[in-house]
Amino acid sequence: MKYLIFYTIFTISLTTYSQKTLQYTLNVGDKFTVEQEANQHITQDINGAAQVIENNLIGVMYFEVVEATPENYTLEMSFKRLKMMMSSPTLGELSNSDTESADSSNVTNMLFKGLLDIPVTIIMEKNGKIKSVTGGEKLINSMFESAGIDQPDIIAASKGQMEKQFGSEALSNSFEQMTHFYPVDAVVVGNEWTNSYSGNMNAKNSWKLENLTDTSINISGTATTTMSTIDENVMMTLNGSQKTTVVANPETGLFSLITVVGENSGDALFQAQNMTIPTTINSTITYKILQ
Repeated sequence: MKYLIFYTIFTISLTTYSQKTLQYTLNVGDKFTVEQEANQHITQDINGAAQVIENNLIGVMYFEVVEATPENYTLEMSFKRLKMMMSSPTLGELSNSDTESADSSNVTNMLFKGLLDIPVTIIMEKNGKIKSVTGGEKLINSMFESAGIDQPDIIAASKGQMEKQFGSEALSNSFEQMTHFYPVDAVVVGNEWTNSYSGNMNAKNSWKLENLTDTSINISGTATTTMSTIDENVMMTLNGSQKTTVVANPETGLFSLITVVGENSGDALFQAQNMTIPTTINSTITYKILQ
């Protein structure tokens, strides 16, 4: 009987010890830089012929923790670099923009330069869910100013599209895809949980804690996804899936590397041409902490 009692207490204690609450543990003044690299391989079937477009994006973002409460962190983020190139094996280079370029005649360069060093404020729960982002309006206004665009009609025509990428709501959805992979409850290796993302990319995620040591958190994720774009020019809905791997620091909760691989396919309706084009997008996105 004593052995049974001892064994039961030992088992309960071991189970309790093995459980861990995965979350961010940050302090005011903590600073880190994230590099995002995204590669898209787009294939479109145009009248039976395959057209391929390659999109390559590099973004560098600087974060600083400015406030910490028992429930949330407040961070300031500013862009430090943006580079985007679009090309095609048949059409050649379609666009090439880089904030490190000195070419002031490139309008996209100048628009992107306007994004640099303009802080936006992020409030994030300790499991990585983004509660709010403010400051997107400042980013968009700075883009127009940097490019020397002051004509009200041009600003009015362009602002809606810019808000889809750099408005506060769009930024909130984007940031959450690189922060929100922790569960609410304590877990042990092998446990699974779910969450979802919304925005231009909707994802229903299933996560699993693959391994946990004193130096590393390893999480895998699978998701069903929908990419959606609806405006006056294009109506596109692509359905698919993605796989995510996360390697993070158990002391801070910050990731060292996130890799997301996805495939989505469906139809894109180009309204002006009244043309429906079958489209497939294969993508690989990585996020890594530079410092």
